[in-house]
Amino acid sequence: MDYTTLGKNGPKVSRICLGTMMFGDATNEADSLRIIDRAIDVGINFIDTANVYNAGESERILSKAIQDKRDQVFIATKVCGPMGEGINDQGLSRYHILNEVENSLRRLNTDYIDLYILHRPDYVTPIEETLRALDDLVSQGKIRYLGCSNFYSWQLCEALWTSDKRGYPPMVAVQPLYNIVNRDPEVELLPMCQAHGVGVMIYSPLARGVLAGKYLPGQDPPEGSRADRKDRRILVTELRDESFEVAQKLKPLADAHGKTMTQFSLNWALANPIITAAIVGPRTMEHLEDNLGCLGWEIEQDALDEIDRLVPPGEHTGFGFNDPQYPVIGRPKA
Repeated sequence: MDYTTLGKNGPKVSRICLGTMMFGDATNEADSLRIIDRAIDVGINFIDTANVYNAGESERILSKAIQDKRDQVFIATKVCGPMGEGINDQGLSRYHILNEVENSLRRLNTDYIDLYILHRPDYVTPIEETLRALDDLVSQGKIRYLGCSNFYSWQLCEALWTSDKRGYPPMVAVQPLYNIVNRDPEVELLPMCQAHGVGVMIYSPLARGVLAGKYLPGQDPPEGSRADRKDRRILVTELRDESFEVAQKLKPLADAHGKTMTQFSLNWALANPIITAAIVGPRTMEHLEDNLGCLGWEIEQDALDEIDRLVPPGEHTGFGFNDPQYPVIGRPKA
């Protein structure tokens, strides 16, 4: 396993981060526990979850897997998404954060959270209120590092500036969507993180399975795939023929390297020196074993050039996140 520092002052984490979104839903508890055990055995010490993943089941299952290994893993969990029907059961207010950190600690059966991530922006709550609440939690020893996910560059900048101004702990990591068919972060977010020493843990490095090559333009999704299971996230973000076509053109490049398409796509993402870690979300043990093959080799320059021709740096093959069932908190309507 390869390791690197999470941000300029952060801890050492594995370059593969185990994502747990499938655990407690598409992956049952027994299989989830086996996957987590295997990941830790091969050296993965970075595990990502969220309070909203399967109504807290992901955190609860993770707690079982690490009950005698807590000091071996660096756990990231998140806050912002809806956890109930109440008007204050979502967002980044002090009220919601202080409630939800206790709920996550209880489900995880731990005294502290290594990395507490703001899951998405809250356009209603002032960032200073959010950061003050997090500062208190750091002082209390309940969380150790702060991060954010799905933030624009200006929002990360505002958070860093506010923390510096008020003496609050800074964001040490961001979690953006980034992969071969979604290269938007290369324009502003990644250079900013590099300049300010912020770690980058990317999610959906396989475009939710599209870069595994399983989806074909104009055809029904294969049986058992995320799209076939009507997974909401892939239905609203990644199912576009333009990406399917790019994936099919990547297959000969992966074959030439003797690698699967998932290994090839993960290797490409991790080859970017600004990327700290790639979050993989295996549904099965076979998926995890395949993902592990992304390390220890390099993509040849001709193949890198071809990828840039297929999806130029800083561009993407279609639209971004637009899910009416899970809106950004308080985002102004056009």
